[in-house]
Amino acid sequence: MDEHDLKQYQININGNEFAVASPYGEEHIREVERYLEEQMNEVREQSDLTSLSQLALLLALNFADEILTLQKRQVDLDELERDLSSMTQRLESALQSRSNAGTGV
Repeated sequence: MDEHDLKQYQININGNEFAVASPYGEEHIREVERYLEEQMNEVREQSDLTSLSQLALLLALNFADEILTLQKRQVDLDELERDLSSMTQRLESALQSRSNAGTGV
């Protein structure tokens, strides 16, 4: 993707208008806008913070935690996938050896 793929959009977060550019289309941008607004409201309800900058910082910390957790899960899934692939290869090899032994090959 390059800068020519970007389209401009206006979003509203917490009563503030922002101009954003994205290659992913309006539907995606509206989904991001809704998600961010929901998360901002949740942080506001769970804390006594009123400053937009403090809310944004706490929200950024929450997002960083989510990202790191998801990255760890992905590493775990990658390890499981490698283990499963290795087991599958060993099983296929064992079955092939057994099949060859039964046919005298």
